[in-house]
Amino acid sequence: MNYLQKAFKVISSIARMENGEGTVQAVSEETGFPMSTTHRILNELIECNVLVKQEDVKRYRLCLAVIPLVQEILKKTHVDSLRTIMTELRDTTNETVFLSELTHEGIASVLTVESKRVFSFRAHPGVYLPVHCTAAGLSIAAFNDFGLVAKLVARAMWQSDPYAGHCSSENLQKRLETIREEGYAFCDNEYEPGLQALAVPVFNEDKEVKASITAIAPGARFSNNPTRVRIVEALKKSANAIKKLI
Repeated sequence: MNYLQKAFKVISSIARMENGEGTVQAVSEETGFPMSTTHRILNELIECNVLVKQEDVKRYRLCLAVIPLVQEILKKTHVDSLRTIMTELRDTTNETVFLSELTHEGIASVLTVESKRVFSFRAHPGVYLPVHCTAAGLSIAAFNDFGLVAKLVARAMWQSDPYAGHCSSENLQKRLETIREEGYAFCDNEYEPGLQALAVPVFNEDKEVKASITAIAPGARFSNNPTRVRIVEALKKSANAIKKLI
């Protein structure tokens, strides 16, 4: 991991902490970096006006100077439009839905809209998902080079993901072929017990797949075929709308 990756991981860990602030020890534990490395990166980010330090409590938080940058990012990435589409999808399906993106690290969930149901699953943004045993990952993998897919599977295993290790990668190519034919991926209690997921690929203007949309639900809510068809149709409609924004 190079310096920029470490710095970004430090920034991300602080942004996700309660109240958006944390101590050196808390950031060190969250990132897995040694205290000395964490302290050095935190201080260098202060010099760059990315973080500020509250001296009285020895806590670090994001600097207000990053707000204009964040606003520009939000405008350029159409976050408001994406959230509107995902919220409409949530209301149509009545399930938690999320948008995932293919990165060199793997499949990352980037935008989540949670179900209003009493019993539902949460999908945390920023989490990396194994490519071979999640609907979000499989729906992207099916439309990408298998060499890349194999590398991402190996990466998940190397990182000792406690859930990924329970998923079989046997017959993966055959499964991806089926997903290409059907146009969607379905996972039933594979990645996390008690969870079902349906996902469809999001094609960009170059007909490449670098993202997917997923609906998740507890129990056997998607086992009923008419329900599955209805959810997939809603996912595909949203994917087509998002296609124009990415």
